[in-house]
Amino acid sequence: MAAEWKPSPVIKIYEALGAVADGRVEIDGDTARVASSDKAKTYDVRHDPAAGSITANDNGSYWQGYLGYPGIAYLMERGVLGYDRSLAGELAGVPWKQLATEYRNDWAKVEKHVRDELSGRGVDLDRFDAGLAEISGQLEKLGLTKLSPRLRPPKS
Repeated sequence: MAAEWKPSPVIKIYEALGAVADGRVEIDGDTARVASSDKAKTYDVRHDPAAGSITANDNGSYWQGYLGYPGIAYLMERGVLGYDRSLAGELAGVPWKQLATEYRNDWAKVEKHVRDELSGRGVDLDRFDAGLAEISGQLEKLGLTKLSPRLRPPKS
């Protein structure tokens, strides 16, 4: 039996919403290519809906064992995961790679930075958090397993 994914960190849902809002998800049937926020890398996603399996070659999916933002963004674009489009719009244009570099991959600090910006723009963070929790709950209910073979992450 294929292994299940670990729960995805909430920051990966933020990133997925940003990827969708920025139009960085290119779907071709049960596969997709998802560009990074700085467009320096493109990640591959493969999905087997009948088997309830998915794989992606981003670092989180490959090394950490949770489904990373490219896989989550693909599921949003395919309509497998429902989401509030206005939430995605709030995350359009966020320079994730730049923030990760600036905060030395401390995702709690990246999340605080993004939340401070959202709050400064008048975004209702309670509504925002409810939307994130809804997506996270849907993802968990899907119980997706890891699709083999796995591809190594792209080099920069």
